[in-house]
Amino acid sequence: MLSEILSRKECAECRICCCFDSYDIWEAPVISPSLRTKVEELLPETEFVTKGDSFTLKMRREQDADLYYCNLLDRSRGCMLGGEKPFDCSIWPLRIMEFEGRRVIALSPVCPVVAKRPVEAVTAVAKKLAPTIFEQANKNPDLVKKYELGYVILVIEDKPTEQQL
Repeated sequence: MLSEILSRKECAECRICCCFDSYDIWEAPVISPSLRTKVEELLPETEFVTKGDSFTLKMRREQDADLYYCNLLDRSRGCMLGGEKPFDCSIWPLRIMEFEGRRVIALSPVCPVVAKRPVEAVTAVAKKLAPTIFEQANKNPDLVKKYELGYVILVIEDKPTEQQL
């Protein structure tokens, strides 16, 4: 989805989006019920944490480090789900967030590759993807995360959320 600003090669070499510290584990991707079934087929021992009508993966802390790697990351080949990644992963480093009663598309400050791109180029891609991103958020409200300081807001949805009405 983000090929205009981020190549597959750049992602494959980095994989920072597949690793979390204890302070950003909230960024773990949302797993839909249908995707959960696929994950259970691939990794039957995987545990899940319920998040609304969806799930996140229960990740284990690395020994001697405050790091949690996604269970689906094959460190030599990448994501075991290939093109069936969770929606969060397919749009990362973009995030769907709730800010002051509106859904926004924000940019995670963590991606080292996109951080080097002109913000105008990243914003243009976010605007192009906005209808798809907001439609996915309509289908699965669990995708919407609470706004965190440091995330650059690129797109603000025109309509207020139900909480603001």
